[in-house]
Amino acid sequence: MAESLRQAYQRFGGIQQSEVPWIIWLLENPDSPLALAGAIPLKEHDYLHLLLNRGKSPEDEAFIIGFTMGNDTTLNPFHLWVFKFAARFLYPQDYRFTQHHCDNFDAGVSQGKRLPTKNLCRFDFSSVEESSLEELRAVLTIDQIL
Repeated sequence: MAESLRQAYQRFGGIQQSEVPWIIWLLENPDSPLALAGAIPLKEHDYLHLLLNRGKSPEDEAFIIGFTMGNDTTLNPFHLWVFKFAARFLYPQDYRFTQHHCDNFDAGVSQGKRLPTKNLCRFDFSSVEESSLEELRAVLTIDQIL
């Protein structure tokens, strides 16, 4: 039997919200008053890692953030500039982007824009957690870009 999204998430084991530095929360969490386009709850962010078949490397993280931003129909050039500036110069050292990470981020933005299904940052995953990753990739049209 195929692994469900919930099972894959339990195996994936992301970080807890309390471990996220405040400046990252400020720009990337939808509960923040300064959230940028693509802001997504941490659990759903990890779901996208799984659905896009990405791991936990800094390159994968940059790609997922870019993908989520690029997939949001409210994205504008200012959001991209603010995020890249913060990720390059303001984020804590362990989270800071290099130019290589920015290239991965840009690739993610491009892929997110190409996905026919838009605004995954606001998709309600709670009703599909028992679905297999393959089923969800098909339903969300992610299989078209993998």
